[in-house]
Amino acid sequence: MITLPRTELGKTGLSISRFILGTGALGGMAATTGPGIGLDEEASADLLSHAGNVGINLLDTSDIYALGESERILGGWLAQNPDADFLVQTKTGVTPNGPDLSPDRVRAQLEQSRRTLGRVDLFLAHAVDPNTEWSASLPVFSEAVEQGLITAYGVSNVTERDLIDALQTADRLSIHRPALVQNRYSLLARDDDAGVLALARDQSLGYTPYSPLAAGLLAGRYSKGERPAAGSRLSTQQPTLGVLDDPTTRERIGRFEQLAASRDVTPAALAFAWLLNRPGVTAPIVGVTKPSQWDSVVASVDVPWSEGLARSVDEIFPGQPG
Repeated sequence: MITLPRTELGKTGLSISRFILGTGALGGMAATTGPGIGLDEEASADLLSHAGNVGINLLDTSDIYALGESERILGGWLAQNPDADFLVQTKTGVTPNGPDLSPDRVRAQLEQSRRTLGRVDLFLAHAVDPNTEWSASLPVFSEAVEQGLITAYGVSNVTERDLIDALQTADRLSIHRPALVQNRYSLLARDDDAGVLALARDQSLGYTPYSPLAAGLLAGRYSKGERPAAGSRLSTQQPTLGVLDDPTTRERIGRFEQLAASRDVTPAALAFAWLLNRPGVTAPIVGVTKPSQWDSVVASVDVPWSEGLARSVDEIFPGQPG
């Protein structure tokens, strides 16, 4: 059995694997659903079993993923495998009608998620709700910690200003602070470099980036302009899909693949290794859907990292200035 290394998740007191399994593909693909998209219950069970075998101990989902199917399938598997060593993280606040972190809804969704999943260890605000102040929503999350319903809570899809406001609001109200941040972050999405990531590091928050391979663009699949197959992860993400039409980005991806080959690793393993060695990054969220994709996850831990390799990567994909 392979055992991924573990690390501390901010100040939560939880020890988690250096990778988190994103389960948005269980029953669908994130917030979408439809024929040919996502994993059925049998494939989902195989995925979860394999995650445990490689040492992952934190599963990430949301009440909106696959319109609720992700939580249902995950909860059913956990009920059938009570000895599985997993922590469970879910999110609320994204709805078909837009963001909604109204207090009553947050309470109701946490209760529903706990029933569906069996337990919730970490609970995140999935998006910023422009119609609900942090002063209204954060006390609900803090109360859940006080009541022992969850261990800690966090925020997702936030700007630096959003995160500052959330932390200051919690401090002003003398309630539990958000303990972790979940944002999109990869070599192709480095907006958090000088903002959210730096702040999370300074405040000792957990930082668990999602889409670490930019929906497969950094996995060596599309550098020659290939179009994604219907039902693939990239085909469901229009903003990321547009990158394929940018010749400069395709050229950079090609150079990155050459750098990976020169180090005898896959592009995916090198992209993961870059994240593992970024100061402040706690654990990337990986959306594995095929057994072969675990190879790059496991291999990334053993990629020999150096300042020279970091510079080579940054020359291809420059970061955001501080």
